[in-house]
Amino acid sequence: MSKKNDQELRAKRFAARSEIASKTLYSIIAETGKEELLRPSSSLLYSALTAGLAMGASVLLMGAIERAVGDVGWNYLAIAVGYPAGFLLIAMARMQLFTENTLTAVLPVTKHRRWRSVRLLMRLWAIVLFGNLVGAVLIGSVLSHVTDPELFDAMVTASSHIMHRDIVGNFIAALPAGFLIGLMAWSLPGLPYEKLGAVFIVTYLVGAGGFPHIVAGTVEATVLIVAGSWGVGDAISFIIPVLIGNTLGGAALFAGLAYGQVHEEVE
Repeated sequence: MSKKNDQELRAKRFAARSEIASKTLYSIIAETGKEELLRPSSSLLYSALTAGLAMGASVLLMGAIERAVGDVGWNYLAIAVGYPAGFLLIAMARMQLFTENTLTAVLPVTKHRRWRSVRLLMRLWAIVLFGNLVGAVLIGSVLSHVTDPELFDAMVTASSHIMHRDIVGNFIAALPAGFLIGLMAWSLPGLPYEKLGAVFIVTYLVGAGGFPHIVAGTVEATVLIVAGSWGVGDAISFIIPVLIGNTLGGAALFAGLAYGQVHEEVE
């Protein structure tokens, strides 16, 4: 066999290993979700709390880019480069993030439709969301104390985009954020080497589109409260519709579509 033919054969074998059918991908994600449902509460809480703290990296880097770029017409595209930072840290450390890890747990529930699975899902959602939000509030509260005033002011400016929508607008904008993060969770098991690249691309789209994410948005809201630009009531009226929008966009819409395309094959 010639060297060229040998290289082509290896390439075809690699492609065959790399491409995963929808049915197989669904089974992998559903099994991962089942494992998440059965994890101890303490493990979920610790991982979720750490993830909330790690999300501060997104706001920190967004502020640094805001300070470097300044007020130019395309600055939102540059600032959005910083948005994936927290998501990348969470993905590398395999932490628990609401709308990403919690989405995989929806799949075994849609498959089995048992009350016990629903209760386990509610437990998972409650613990991960609580840990994420506590961590996000903590890191948002201390950023002003661990950064110089100029950088913190830039973080406030970079976070101010969440102030421009009303309750309905935040709910609608949160839907595509949940869907895109769900799409990322669905895609990652089928990507043998490009996982971090996929996380960056999807979360950059979320940031550039101004689609709010519940955890990153909570860090931004806390920064605005600390700076005196927002009140607690303003933050709550932002967080609740974003939470509902992310949940519906990720869990209901995407998990429903993911299950719908393979349900006749897996049942």
